[in-house]
Amino acid sequence: MIRICVFSDSHGSPEPMIAALEREMPTLFFFLGDGERDLRPVRKRFPDLPCYGVRGNCDLRSELSRSVVCTVVGVRIFAVHGHLHNVKYEPELDTLAAAAGEAGAGLVLFGHTHQPLLRELHGITFLNPGSIGGRGDYAVLELEDGRFTAELKIL
Repeated sequence: MIRICVFSDSHGSPEPMIAALEREMPTLFFFLGDGERDLRPVRKRFPDLPCYGVRGNCDLRSELSRSVVCTVVGVRIFAVHGHLHNVKYEPELDTLAAAAGEAGAGLVLFGHTHQPLLRELHGITFLNPGSIGGRGDYAVLELEDGRFTAELKIL
């Protein structure tokens, strides 16, 4: 089994990510943008913990990519910040769903709205962990043999 923490929108507050990683002890983590500089102290504290990261609309001059597509123990994941996919304006997440479909993903991780969300639409599971830098929202995924469970959490 693989345990994954999912964070977004730290906005200058790395401490909640560090606290959640210490609590959850994941195999890896995703960072979905808006606070790329906050990854430095996290990576210093957890130098061997793999991270998939994407840049958000507030991550100026970022070298992170706009999206990540990967397969983890048989689960195809599409990760973005969300600002380029109209996530604040499309309740049915149509633009994001289309991009996920093109990527062949069954699980989409996104941020930007600061609102936690775990919802299945269009045959795809959408997970927004909320804002780790705001209320301390994050998510935990457990993956095994092509299946996954997801849980929204708060510090």
